[in-house]
Amino acid sequence: MEVNSVKRMRVVGLSYGGFVAYSLAAQFKEMVERVVICCAGVCLEEKDLEDGLFPVKSLEETAEILLPQTPEKMKELMRFTFVKPPVKTPNCILVDFIQVILVI
Repeated sequence: MEVNSVKRMRVVGLSYGGFVAYSLAAQFKEMVERVVICCAGVCLEEKDLEDGLFPVKSLEETAEILLPQTPEKMKELMRFTFVKPPVKTPNCILVDFIQVILVI
């Protein structure tokens, strides 16, 4: 931001972007004036996971789903994010997509 002469900013984050907005605000307190976080589990705690308030077992599993590295994990992500996920998606397409999102 400094390269672009941005001295102050307001940040809005939706879902996983809420984590990004929270992180920006925590790291750059002097630059971030306001933060809006929507639909993000920023305050999620281990106890919430134990109580079953989140459909995965651990934060590590969440990271594996959000950053899929195999076609199986990509299909799992699609099941979480689509109301009607594709019934059959060829693994070769999923592997190509994973390589693009992970910039391999």
